Amino acid sequence: MKSVLFAVAALLTGVLLLMLGSGLQGTLLGIRGAMEGFSRVEIGLMMSAYYAGFAIACLFGGRIIERVGHIRAFAVFTGVASAAAVVHAVMVDPYSWIVLRVVTGACFAALYMVIESWLNGQVTNERRGTVMGVYMIVNLAGMAAAQQLLLLSDPGGFELFVLSSVLFSLAVVPIALTTSTLPAPIPTERMGLRELYAVSPLSVVGALGIGLSNGALWGLVPLAAINFGFTTSDVALLMSLIILGGVVFQWPTGWASDRMDRRAVIAAACGLLVVTCVGLFLTSGGEAGAFLAVSFVFGGMTMVIYPLCSAHLNDRISETDRVRASAAMLLVLGFGAVIGPLLGALAMRYLGDSGLFVYIAAVGTVLFVFVLLRMRDQPPVPSEDQSWFAPVIPSPASNLMDPRIDPDEVDR
Repeated sequence: MKSVLFAVAALLTGVLLLMLGSGLQGTLLGIRGAMEGFSRVEIGLMMSAYYAGFAIACLFGGRIIERVGHIRAFAVFTGVASAAAVVHAVMVDPYSWIVLRVVTGACFAALYMVIESWLNGQVTNERRGTVMGVYMIVNLAGMAAAQQLLLLSDPGGFELFVLSSVLFSLAVVPIALTTSTLPAPIPTERMGLRELYAVSPLSVVGALGIGLSNGALWGLVPLAAINFGFTTSDVALLMSLIILGGVVFQWPTGWASDRMDRRAVIAAACGLLVVTCVGLFLTSGGEAGAFLAVSFVFGGMTMVIYPLCSAHLNDRISETDRVRASAAMLLVLGFGAVIGPLLGALAMRYLGDSGLFVYIAAVGTVLFVFVLLRMRDQPPVPSEDQSWFAPVIPSPASNLMDPRIDPDEVDR
């Protein structure tokens, strides 16, 4: 096992640096936008723009990487993301930031493709699950630790933007120096959405719903917290708790879903998401302690529903179609994430800042009802025919790292 992790250490180091920079930048923009007087809708559009760029690169990034090679592509996209981070500090207006977020989203989608396809090429199928678990921990731990970087300087200055840029630039170093074998080209075939919905309506609706909710979460929760009167340190702790909740709840929910009707676990997660949103709504005007405690469970529920829906999809589809279906699911998720921040911002505009949690609760309620209807109309998959749960980080090449997918089935 040590030899496997040593082989991918350079890639994981690059991931950690990227997540530190990205996590810092994402929260910083919401805080700085509030300080600059940007409207809620403008900040929502900024967050939507990131996912729009991400979705565009999902469609075309693989071709660029195949044309120039993985190392050159990584250097190019990291360099552009690094430059964009600094430009945020120079051009402080919402419309410039919207354009920059499109650019950053596209860069990160391509970077995920490079890293995940490269990781996949370094491990055997027997070790893929372990490496995927380590990769997820590094990814989310980097995002959580990044929130504490907010405390290093005043969000109203330029220093934190420069720090984010520096972290992006440093991520090139371990990747450029690695002697690992370059991976094969990235598969780009996707299943049609009609075909995907026919196979598993619940998975499609679940992916769309999580896109709608989580797209709004990352940029608008820091904005809402600042408007509630939270300090920068409170916001950093809040976002860290949300991310850590997402890590902690993966394993108990996965364990339960492998031993019972998986749809019941999805329904329970959706129901608990609604309950935590109500809790956040009720505690948003009080002391930060209760709000922070509820946010931990809230984060867990926002991050387990997509992996549960992915596992449910794998229960109902043949192994040969899993790669195509996973790629289509990510497009559905991305579509929801583009729309979600704008809808969340509109809810905040008309219902107040705590209206964000009303919006996410509404999404969770629709998902909860839809799951119950599917449970009423369709029998469960027999336990012996179920696949197994695996934590999944939604990204353009995550299907390559999914240990449930046989790499021999991937069409190169």
